[in-house]
Amino acid sequence: MKFFFLLIILTPALHTIAQDRFFARTYTSNVLPKGAIDLEFSHTSRFGREQQYFNAQDQRMEVEIGVGRSIQTAFYFNRFQQRFSEGTSGTSTSNEIGFSNEWKIKLSDPTANKIGLALYAEASVKGGDEVELESKIILDKYIGKSLFAFNGVAEFEKEFDWENSAITNSGWATPVEFDFGYMYDIKPVLGAGFEIVNKNDISRGQGWKNSIMYAGPTINYRGNRWFVIINYLSQLKNIRKTVSSPGSKVLDEHERTEISILFGITL
Repeated sequence: MKFFFLLIILTPALHTIAQDRFFARTYTSNVLPKGAIDLEFSHTSRFGREQQYFNAQDQRMEVEIGVGRSIQTAFYFNRFQQRFSEGTSGTSTSNEIGFSNEWKIKLSDPTANKIGLALYAEASVKGGDEVELESKIILDKYIGKSLFAFNGVAEFEKEFDWENSAITNSGWATPVEFDFGYMYDIKPVLGAGFEIVNKNDISRGQGWKNSIMYAGPTINYRGNRWFVIINYLSQLKNIRKTVSSPGSKVLDEHERTEISILFGITL
């Protein structure tokens, strides 16, 4: 966290140009110009599980590259840390690193066309034993000073283990997520809005387990050459109760709240 606060403090002294990103979780259709290179740093704190102390810190460093007129790619270095309680015997920690590669292609523009449209794909390796594939359809639209964005997200997750001199796997999961973001430009350098996130856990054997709603405010502060985004999400309700997720909230595998900070510059 100290590193991100230092970046924010040093922001006025940076003489670089960054891509404007408006939301912490919801993507927009814009892509970098060909040859442009951006750096993005993000930190997410997740905490609050039922009958357990839990605090997770997710950190990502991203290098984005404009490949063509409407295509960009990005490479991520990811770090995941958790501290959690195990009964009354204190707390334990876990640390994992991972790598990701994303591609985004812009098909239409939210200003020049009736609606902005982009397609997104990302492949990740986490901790050396988990593979994730993620795809998104991105829609957005500017109306005056207001920006509306929607993402439909589908993932495929699979974990592998080494048992009895052979590689085994513990099944797969295909979570589905829907993200909605609204941003109003209060000033040219300041936008305020909110994001709504709907997470759906779907796995082999258990099927569609739940449908969890999160929501919270997002602030976007930007100069001509950088941006900072802060977002807070709170779990509101589980709108699909099942045998595996019978409660009004899902706090065994998901957190009560998330706080994210993003910072971007251009090389």
